[in-house]
Amino acid sequence: MDLVFISNQIKYDILHICGLPVEHSYNLLTNTSLKAIGYHDDERCRQLEEKLHMVAQEYNTGKSVAKGDVSENLTVRQCIQLVIS
Repeated sequence: MDLVFISNQIKYDILHICGLPVEHSYNLLTNTSLKAIGYHDDERCRQLEEKLHMVAQEYNTGKSVAKGDVSENLTVRQCIQLVIS
């Protein structure tokens, strides 16, 4: 399992769901809060939850992301930790 690749995929997904430019998404700082990026509603948080769950399943990380795990108060790092240890 390539942790750097998975982390970069998650950063890409975080930006993509908000409609932000994804070029150089790997440069997204891990201490950035989701709220600062534009996660101000439950719909985007649910979309990210679904995507994180799919990433965890695809890469067989042993983690599961459930409904309510993602909120605007999380950081990028915390989202990555939901998928990989």
